[in-house]
Amino acid sequence: MAKGRDGFRAMAFGLLFACVPVGGLAAQSMEGTGAVPAGLLLRQLDGVKRVLMIGAHPDDEDTAFLTALARDQGAQTAYLSLTRGDGGQNLIGPELWEGLGVIRTGELEAARRLDGGVQFFTRAFDFGYSKTSDEALTFWPHDEVLRDVVWVIRSFRPHVIVTVWTGTTRDGHGQHTASGILAREGYEAAADPTRYPDQLERGVEAWSASKLLQSERRDIGQATIVLDAGRLDPLLGRSTYQLAMESRSQHRSQDMGTRQPLGPRSAGASVVDSRVGGRPDALWSGIDTTLVGLAEGAPVERRASVAAHLQAYRDALARARAGFGLDGRGMSGPLLEGIGHLRQAREAAGSSPGAELADVLDRRIDMATEAWLASAGVVVDVRAADDLVVPGQAVEIAVHLWNGGADRLVGVDAALGIPPGWVGRPVSVEGVGAGGVVEPGALATWTVSVEIPADADPSQPYFLDEPRDGAMYRWPDAPHLWGAPRDPEAVDATVSFTVGGAPGAQVSRTEPWRFVGVDQARGEFVKPVLVVPAVSARVSPEALVWPLGRTGSTEVTVTVRSESPDPVQGDVRLTAPTGWRVSPASQAVQLGGPGVERGVTFQVEPTGGVVEGEQFFRASVRAEGAVYDRSVAVVDYEHIERTVMLTPAQARFTVVPVRVTEGLRVGYVMGTGDAGPDALRQMGADVTLLGPTELGAVSPGDYDVLVLGVRAYETRGDLLAANAQVLDFARAGGTVVLQYNQYQYARGGYAPYPLDIGRPADRVSDETAEVRILEPDAPVFTTPNSIGSRDFQNWVQERGLYFLGEWDDRYQPLLEMNDPGETPKRGSLLVAEVGEGLYVYAALSFFRQWSSGVPGAYRLFANLVSLDADEWRRFRARGDGN
Repeated sequence: MAKGRDGFRAMAFGLLFACVPVGGLAAQSMEGTGAVPAGLLLRQLDGVKRVLMIGAHPDDEDTAFLTALARDQGAQTAYLSLTRGDGGQNLIGPELWEGLGVIRTGELEAARRLDGGVQFFTRAFDFGYSKTSDEALTFWPHDEVLRDVVWVIRSFRPHVIVTVWTGTTRDGHGQHTASGILAREGYEAAADPTRYPDQLERGVEAWSASKLLQSERRDIGQATIVLDAGRLDPLLGRSTYQLAMESRSQHRSQDMGTRQPLGPRSAGASVVDSRVGGRPDALWSGIDTTLVGLAEGAPVERRASVAAHLQAYRDALARARAGFGLDGRGMSGPLLEGIGHLRQAREAAGSSPGAELADVLDRRIDMATEAWLASAGVVVDVRAADDLVVPGQAVEIAVHLWNGGADRLVGVDAALGIPPGWVGRPVSVEGVGAGGVVEPGALATWTVSVEIPADADPSQPYFLDEPRDGAMYRWPDAPHLWGAPRDPEAVDATVSFTVGGAPGAQVSRTEPWRFVGVDQARGEFVKPVLVVPAVSARVSPEALVWPLGRTGSTEVTVTVRSESPDPVQGDVRLTAPTGWRVSPASQAVQLGGPGVERGVTFQVEPTGGVVEGEQFFRASVRAEGAVYDRSVAVVDYEHIERTVMLTPAQARFTVVPVRVTEGLRVGYVMGTGDAGPDALRQMGADVTLLGPTELGAVSPGDYDVLVLGVRAYETRGDLLAANAQVLDFARAGGTVVLQYNQYQYARGGYAPYPLDIGRPADRVSDETAEVRILEPDAPVFTTPNSIGSRDFQNWVQERGLYFLGEWDDRYQPLLEMNDPGETPKRGSLLVAEVGEGLYVYAALSFFRQWSSGVPGAYRLFANLVSLDADEWRRFRARGDGN
């Protein structure tokens, strides 16, 4: 169900709400009250300059260009990422696919809070690496993604569009190329009212951007438009380039942390097309960026009045700039006067001006109001007493107003925005004088109880409400959400008052609720308020490989969690598919209050007739007259907005004919995170996760094989320090299996013999590409599982990545594969003898296959960890490996 402010009802009871920043995140110095946010807003209050940048992924954006425009020139900027980066790797946690998309959505939001822009998306799902735009636009219906691009252009109405990518094969990634093509097509299509005319019935108009630019981030020498990004900004206390690098460093899941260098820096672009002429070296040349010029959008009989008020606003703004200072008093009065003129201009424009005039005036009133609040020192916190609330709960909201400025606030009036069916009841008001007066320096508090209905929607992002349609998310029939990073907050409030009681000095502001808590180690933190089910269930393991023919039972744990403010009693069941038995049939649970968990364990065993393939065990909890059958995952990292994801409470058993060497002992060095340890245990191996202490003393007497996880050489400093012990482990007769790593590994000299990964690295992105086994009799393909072409069926996303490009002759390549139209690649799987043992480089994407339960990936990896050095040497001695 679509969520948002549409249809919210107002509840007015004399509350005052003013400007409150989104707390607990990176951009505190540039939001809220004080000289810095006031000064930055002043830069945006005169003129109309909008720039939209278009790329394919999170981290594609040219943050230096965006930051210089927004923070220095006062332009309104936005970045349209076609995807949410769902198909990449995750450096900071286990989330993949939609979960990774949620993280990277938050990282883009965090980046925009720093560089001053707005974030947009299309419905395109990042299905993984592609090498051509044809492939990308096969997964993404070309016309549908273009429709989304056009919608964003028509909604944001940029004067300038900047494409990150060229739309040619030199972009490398097929999705990059596709975004360059779509940016150019969107520039044309958005201006044509015959293209996607249904959009014009949903609140937008055809929009003709004045210029299309090509980013020259990768070759600034080609830029015809060059921005100075290295000048020390007195408001920021650093250059916009340094701020841009902090923005870029928000992409933590992509290993994008970077320096903030001192000194001269530039950002640039070149003109691809201009509809207004102008100089090719001047961004705004030929574009009317004046606010007064907007009066042309008013009805003819009203233009003179609109223009006069806009000119009066500009005069007041000039006085505000002249009065800018640390205490804000010199700009407060002129800003209030300017807000009055903006309101009069909006009124003079009439009820049906052009969308550009109406929207610019509405947004400018909000922005000028925010600047006044920042300069006047008026601070508001809207705080909920709970961070995770449940349907049927009443939550108390305290609204704290600190009038930190020198002006009296008079005639306070407010409306609380709540979804239909929610009920708000005033509880108390403190610190507010007669006539709704809040004196300078006073702290006022309003307390409200909000009752959440039993059928309230959970706070899951709108793009996850429905299953994907292939590689496209589904959007609800709610145009105010289309392209947005996430839903607006469920509860907000709009306040209006006059400053000092002066006519025309009216201020109104809308702000959302938040939860403010305290961590005794780190201090105060701020979180969004999220609606979650009262009871949820989590099944562990969520995914399990079951060797075909295995007998006996295994344990499955259902962890029940309550967020209800009241005690909960329930009955937990785990429903088995045909051919399986679960005992006991059900178990009772009692949970004492919010945040309480209890795990109950079931025994699961086959009863006969189990066949290969996926089997699902579904958990449910019957409590308080309702059935709860969803798992709640809270994606919560310190640099992004916390987000809730709901999935079915179930376990997937993949029945596979697979086995490992009996009694196999595995030491596992986890990298960025994967399901390898669980997969190996479930196949019968004894697995130990190795920390720094164990890794530094590892020996073949302890383990038969060491598995080094995905990108372990990037994330495990202890592995770098213990690399000599790892190689000694192989020399002494053990087997080392290294999953894919990146350039740091290849260039760091950590391998036993020379090797290298090319730039760009070889990879095979077509998950259906033919895999040719070069040495069918090698133990890798015979023991203990017989590996053939069937084991490479139904792989997901890709075959592998970061293949070796060059290697010493002592490495034996075992597989050959290639994407369509490319030369064969042999760097995906290689084995080398090292002393008495073996060293394996395995760049196949096992981690993705495990998360999707691909049988052949389990079987091949079982063989890799079961490799016996003596058997390998016998194979080589027969001459088969020459």
